[in-house]
Amino acid sequence: MYSEQVRRAKPGCIVLLIDRSDSMKRPWAGSRLTLAHGAARAINNTVMELILRATMEEDEEPRRYFDIGLFGYGVRPIQGGEGVESAFGGRLAQRGIVPLPEVAANPLAIRKEPSPDVGGLPSEMPVWVEPVNGQRTPMCQAMAVAGSHIYDWAQKHPDSFPPIVINITDGLVTDEPYEGADLAGWARRLANIATRDGATLLFNIYLSHEQAPTSWFPVTSAGLPRPVGTNLWDISSELPPPMVQNARDEGIDVQPGARGMVMNADLAALTKFLAIGTTVEEAND
Repeated sequence: MYSEQVRRAKPGCIVLLIDRSDSMKRPWAGSRLTLAHGAARAINNTVMELILRATMEEDEEPRRYFDIGLFGYGVRPIQGGEGVESAFGGRLAQRGIVPLPEVAANPLAIRKEPSPDVGGLPSEMPVWVEPVNGQRTPMCQAMAVAGSHIYDWAQKHPDSFPPIVINITDGLVTDEPYEGADLAGWARRLANIATRDGATLLFNIYLSHEQAPTSWFPVTSAGLPRPVGTNLWDISSELPPPMVQNARDEGIDVQPGARGMVMNADLAALTKFLAIGTTVEEAND
């Protein structure tokens, strides 16, 4: 289980759920950025890294090693729910899960992004996700919407590495229950979507606007703040062997039974977490 290599014939699937609630406008501790701006910056960097890893030759488009889904939740109410929609824009607007070559060919813009560090210089980079914030935190609906796309993807790619879902949030869920199920129920439904190589992986990362110790991959919910920390731990998947090795390669001590969760992440921790959670062995075919 969780041993399949990604290749063009068996692409992987990475879905990022992005909290866009009102509280994401708060400043990120230790950074010049807001939570929304920092999250968008880290996601754009991650998408770019996936593209670079899939580009084998100069002037060659990236190989389809991954399909990417970006979903924002909470920016504005939408009929039938509190607000979940594709975070893609431009030519990819309203798309769900998109093959990596199409993502690479259709950034929203190439622009200079401010440095997160005081005194740092701006850097020019492609942008797929904008830093926006809005209203509430419909996390249950986000998992329901993402799950419908992931189910369709898994039906078409039964022999691939299982889908990876990474939820980036700074707040409490506001739509529980949603359509008769609580957050844990929607997480179980996600985990029930599987390929022959294993069940969908759900990882969670909590951003804080306050200075607080970062908790990496806890094996228990003891000591985590209630209810947000314990709720996110409850729904997080256990790290499979490839992700355990990724974390150890980054110098993080991962204990048996560790969950795919980080609490009180700063920008550096978010970036590292995304790298750990999206790195799967590639066949280089």
